[in-house]
Amino acid sequence: MTPPADEIDFLASVTHDLKSPLNAILWTLDAIKLSINSDNIDPAEILPNLAIAERAGKDMLELVSNMITTARLQTGNVTASPTLIDHHELADRARNMEKTFHNEALGKQIDFSVAVGRLPNFVYWDIQKIRFFAINNLISNALKFVCAGGSVKVLIDCDEQDNVLISVMDDGPGIPVSERAGVFERFVQASNNARSFQGGGFGLFNAHQTITMHKGNIEILDGLNGKGVTFRVCIPAVPFELESAYLFNRTPTTA
Repeated sequence: MTPPADEIDFLASVTHDLKSPLNAILWTLDAIKLSINSDNIDPAEILPNLAIAERAGKDMLELVSNMITTARLQTGNVTASPTLIDHHELADRARNMEKTFHNEALGKQIDFSVAVGRLPNFVYWDIQKIRFFAINNLISNALKFVCAGGSVKVLIDCDEQDNVLISVMDDGPGIPVSERAGVFERFVQASNNARSFQGGGFGLFNAHQTITMHKGNIEILDGLNGKGVTFRVCIPAVPFELESAYLFNRTPTTA
């Protein structure tokens, strides 16, 4: 029996995207072996090669994680498990986001920052899915395509209806306006993406699915300084029905 076309596309994308970082690791290990066998071991040469292998390994791990998430989202096997998070914890998590990507941005010579404005008193989200499947994917995507000397800025705020607004802005190559509506589909990348192994178009699909699961939306706008792109996310503070135990036990807080 011939597999469905979407399964063939999935397998083709998986094998293509795993091949490049795997080759990078193997080539790097060969270079390190040559250096060691030459009896002229120079740590200044080996350490950069190890960094290349490490980066490729992390790329593979991120890609595999995104592919597993994509498969689960596509089959409807991922459901939200929301918990109540007050604005103090939400602010702490936002600030920790900057620490998470600090070293990567520093190594790529990218100016990266996270600014936190007004937040609702609490949110009722599956915060792990929002963080890993949505926001982290958007930030990682920006850091991949911005060149050295560029900028990636994250702004977290909320509107009068307590919808949380998260903007991930960059000054990279951007996405043509005509293609913006389609980039959240599986396997899709912008036509001006000239870089070879940056993932198979899974990250934005996962981000969109996760945000939609939380009854939110995501739109694509122009980026920083007339360049790049902005992914603007809007998620209700309480997209799911609150359990009665939360309503009974919650102590009101002020922002």
